[in-house]
Amino acid sequence: MTVATTILKKTQTEAIVKVAGTAAAGTIDLDVDLVASTESAGTAGTQLVNISAVQWTGAAGGVITITRGSVVIMTLQANASGNFDMTGQEMIPDSVENDSDIVVTISGAQAECWLRLRKVAGYNTKIQPEQYGIYDDETSTSA
Repeated sequence: MTVATTILKKTQTEAIVKVAGTAAAGTIDLDVDLVASTESAGTAGTQLVNISAVQWTGAAGGVITITRGSVVIMTLQANASGNFDMTGQEMIPDSVENDSDIVVTISGAQAECWLRLRKVAGYNTKIQPEQYGIYDDETSTSA
């Protein structure tokens, strides 16, 4: 079976991504998948994206492994549903290898994983109303 990667929400500051399936891997490409229609990537330096929350569930025996740049970030047991909120109250967002694409590998059995990703650098907005008001050129990116 395959793994489906679905972008559920994408704004200039964050993205919510669902990865579901079994016996395969899904990749979240930082400079393609997370670029909102109101921004551009690649013109603002390296894209840096932190993991600020994760939620998971699945069938007994399912294992979800999240890696970045060949470094294991998390290993989650799917049959014990859970979530991590790393937005700053008890734990800070995970920034390990935050310039690398995110690879979510599901093995063993069907599993689902939702990632809340915080964009911290490398994405330029196309909207500049504070500088240009109604004369904003939305086809250009801010510097």
